[in-house]
Amino acid sequence: MRAMVLKGTALAVEDVNVPAPGPGQVLAKVRACGICGSDLHAAKYMDQMMSVARAQGRPGPSEAELANGIVMGHEFVAEVVTAGPGAEQWTPGTRVTSMPVLVTPETDSGMTAIGYSPVYPGAYGEFVLLSAPLVLAVPDNVSDIVAATTEPCGVGLHAVREAGLKGGESVLVMGAGPIGLMTLIWLKKEGAGLVAVSDFSPERRELAAKMGADLVIDPKTTDVATALREALTAAGKPTLPGTLGPAPDVVFEAVGVEGTLQQAMDVVSPRGTVVVVGVCMNEDRITPMTGINKQLTLKFVLGYTPQEYAEALQAFADGAVDTSPLVTRTVALDELPAAFTALADPRDCKIVVLPNG
Repeated sequence: MRAMVLKGTALAVEDVNVPAPGPGQVLAKVRACGICGSDLHAAKYMDQMMSVARAQGRPGPSEAELANGIVMGHEFVAEVVTAGPGAEQWTPGTRVTSMPVLVTPETDSGMTAIGYSPVYPGAYGEFVLLSAPLVLAVPDNVSDIVAATTEPCGVGLHAVREAGLKGGESVLVMGAGPIGLMTLIWLKKEGAGLVAVSDFSPERRELAAKMGADLVIDPKTTDVATALREALTAAGKPTLPGTLGPAPDVVFEAVGVEGTLQQAMDVVSPRGTVVVVGVCMNEDRITPMTGINKQLTLKFVLGYTPQEYAEALQAFADGAVDTSPLVTRTVALDELPAAFTALADPRDCKIVVLPNG
């Protein structure tokens, strides 16, 4: 099959072997797969990612395996082609999605991340292997493009749930990339109060407004804290003693570059919560006294639960959530390496590849 292969930091479309489904596995033909920020990071920082993972005792491909190449891609919708023993309930032609992990008894953890293994290619190729117990049927009224956003939508849902909202909280989302906007969607659905979004990109700020943000801020031209104070004062939020004015109860840091975590701590309200969704690949510095003086809660979040993944997919079917505006472009497999480069320009939001045309 044809697939985009990562070797070191080089991306190229090559011919690779079609994986064969084993017991409890399904081979599926990829219909659509979104480009994830973690894959963009991997293409640039794979050595650092693997170093951190190994220091934590987590399994991952060796340097030699990485040199031979891996096929990434884990935000997918696919069509069942064949089923291995014990997975016959999944009939050919069924549209499906799945959490991007395989049950692999041969590994110490019992699980392998799809797309980050030299043995199990991800969905930046024509076919992908899935574990039958994790497979979900895609409802007929959910398009391929929307179904391919189930995974990042689950990330946004998990981030919001981990924040422990009780309803009515004022919120700032820093970063209007796909995860920031998925977080915005769920904040509005889960009953947050005023939700502001900051981003340097005018295109992404426009998307944030379209997706329901009450306030969009350009941090290049506007002081974020001042804009929030003005908006929250107008909304009737009181000023706490010893502060310059009202501030958001929760800040979601969805940028992932050096300095933004401290900015989130600076702008959040005393006794507020900072939820870290963005992945900063370099060492960062914060001023702990800021957190101590304000008695902040700093929370790092990862991924989603199986229940949250399924809930995101069901929200599409129910019409409760629509992520289609976030998909700004689709590309063919041969265009995928160039699309990785293009996403360095934030005019695009979510790019989806159609590996089989």
